[in-house]
Amino acid sequence: MTAQMVCNIVKDAWVDANEILKLIEILETGYTPVAVAAIKAAGTDDVVQCIYRALWSRLVMIVTRAYADARCPGDRHAQYAFDLLEDPAVRSEIKKKGDRAILDEAIKLWAKCRGDHRRQSIDRFRHKQIAHWGILKNRKPIINDVLAVSRATASALERLAQGTGVVSLTLKSQLVGYQDKAKRFWA
Repeated sequence: MTAQMVCNIVKDAWVDANEILKLIEILETGYTPVAVAAIKAAGTDDVVQCIYRALWSRLVMIVTRAYADARCPGDRHAQYAFDLLEDPAVRSEIKKKGDRAILDEAIKLWAKCRGDHRRQSIDRFRHKQIAHWGILKNRKPIINDVLAVSRATASALERLAQGTGVVSLTLKSQLVGYQDKAKRFWA
């Protein structure tokens, strides 16, 4: 049952990893000179600011929840899957279905992501500016840090999904053509 729970969580984490990269693509495309010119020409700056804030909020929420500790029965954060994999019996059962080397790589990547000092400012920003309203005592996270942590998180989740045998696809294969869709959106 526990190994099955890991697989169920990983399926959701795979979807999150895809969404993380799609959100990044939409956001980065929205800041290109072509998109900025189209926004100015349309006179929709204020509407676009709302869209940007919503996209950034969604990205931050997905990334930060991946690292959240499971507090209640039924929590399905990616961190919980990694916690379950610390049990040798669970890890052994998962390795029978997946790829041992990729799973080990995923666990190492996740540990590196968890230890990334930039996550702290992103977490605080989420807690005080997105999920709750409060005074942010430290500076807001730097956009490039949010993007880097988000990409690293997606990569670790991708390797987790591959290593557990939940998927054999790559995130890159899932994003084929998505850049063009983002460009059309901002045109």
